Amino acid sequence: MNLSNFNEFCNRAASQGVLFYYTGEFSSNVIGTLSDTVRERLEALGTPNKHGRKVFSTFMEMAQNILHYADDSATAGRRIGALAVGHEDGKFYVLCGNPVRIDHVERLRAKLEPLRSMTLDEIKAAYREQLRNEAHAEDTLSKGAGLGFLTMAREASEPIDYQIIHHAGDSAYAEFYLRAVI
Repeated sequence: MNLSNFNEFCNRAASQGVLFYYTGEFSSNVIGTLSDTVRERLEALGTPNKHGRKVFSTFMEMAQNILHYADDSATAGRRIGALAVGHEDGKFYVLCGNPVRIDHVERLRAKLEPLRSMTLDEIKAAYREQLRNEAHAEDTLSKGAGLGFLTMAREASEPIDYQIIHHAGDSAYAEFYLRAVI
């Protein structure tokens, strides 16, 4: 990237209210460092505690999802993803993106699509029910049995949004993007 393109990238990020952006490999150590940075950024902005907690909780859920579920076969064994936090029109947003195995796409849709039409009370009830659900212990794919998506939906002020982009030349994986507005 040349300097003019980098300048354009920085200006565009600033105009979109981006407060934090990271793309690269995710590990427990990286997430620890990123979380410190996001927490400090929220505090420097004077974000009220309750609001800051919701943004931070959503950020952590997305970071953990990348760490645990990003398809590492697409990236030579590394968990690669992107994560951003921004502030626009008086609300915060948290976005993430990472490759996922193509055979997990329908499973993701099945977990996310119902959340988009649920009320906050329905989301809270589903969260409590999932906490008591012993059947998810048999689920070898989902370490939290969907609790992360429920947590993000509970914290959000709008329905969480997602997009899955299939690659024309590679049918082994797709790009998964998730957005929560707080």
